[in-house]
Amino acid sequence: ADFETNFDRALMNLHADGGGGRDDINGTATSALPTHANARRQSVGQGTEQMMNEQDEKMSNMLMTELSQTKTRAEHLEGVNGALLNRSAQLEKQNEHLIKERESVNLRMSNLQLELRMAQMESENATRGMREKAASLAEMQMEIDLVTRSALDANARAAEGMEVAKGVKTDKAQVEELKAKVAALQEWAVAAAGAKEAILEENNILENKLKEYESVAKDDDLTKTMPRSPSCESKVVERHLWSITSSLVIGAGTLTTREIELGANKVMDFETVILRWKFDITPSDQDIMFSILKGKVDKTMTKDKATDAVIRDRIVIGGGGGEVQGAFVVQNACTLVWSNTHSWVRPRTVKYSLEALAIM
Repeated sequence: ADFETNFDRALMNLHADGGGGRDDINGTATSALPTHANARRQSVGQGTEQMMNEQDEKMSNMLMTELSQTKTRAEHLEGVNGALLNRSAQLEKQNEHLIKERESVNLRMSNLQLELRMAQMESENATRGMREKAASLAEMQMEIDLVTRSALDANARAAEGMEVAKGVKTDKAQVEELKAKVAALQEWAVAAAGAKEAILEENNILENKLKEYESVAKDDDLTKTMPRSPSCESKVVERHLWSITSSLVIGAGTLTTREIELGANKVMDFETVILRWKFDITPSDQDIMFSILKGKVDKTMTKDKATDAVIRDRIVIGGGGGEVQGAFVVQNACTLVWSNTHSWVRPRTVKYSLEALAIM
């Protein structure tokens, strides 16, 4: 409002200057008037013109002041606008970073859910297999009981037959036939008892493996049986100490460890302990990094270069295997490490077989 008022005043002064010029023309035209009247008018005109010049200077100063203030405000607004633009760019970068973090967390969550579903599936399969084995064991137990009863009945009848044969002196051929039947029934009973013991041992093994599956499933690691790998031919004398077959799941971007102890097996001074290993990987077209560390090593210390290792970060594909010496020189134990840290998308399922031998 002040700027508009000052602008209107400047326009009025310009109009006033135009009027003063016309008065000068009129004054020239009326120069014929008396000298004292002309002098009086000239003095009055000069005073008026001086006042108008002073007003013009004041108005110009006011306009310059307004203009400088306007420039200052414009510069201030430009600075504020620049600060807002910088802040907007920073907020956009923070938003992009948060979006990337959210996508990474979602991907990690999907991987964990996939591993959980795989663990549940393996546990259900193991439970189903255990139930089938239990049902088969029950059927075989019934058959064994029937065979045992038949054998007892046959033995009783054979004993009665032998007594009758001795009492009445029956034909030797009939006696020999009865003896052959008794021997056959006894062999049948012995075979049935052996089969029963074998089935009971298999049932105990399956129960232990099921307990191991359930305990490992809580830590997102699963185990299941696989056939033992054949031992390599060697010219030296080998003494079998123990063998282990199991399996586990290594999640994407993680690693899994297993502590293996030599146990109560005694090794002579002239014997050397060899650890043979072999494992398969699912998916079969993938690989994994495998390490064997001496002694019992905590999971957080597996990547420490100061840790004594027999094998460190060896890339192994499915069906790979080998044997090492000196794995049990520390604490009569070693630590196996399967690392899938180089893959952030796909987990690995490893079926492994271990065998400890004492050679001389």
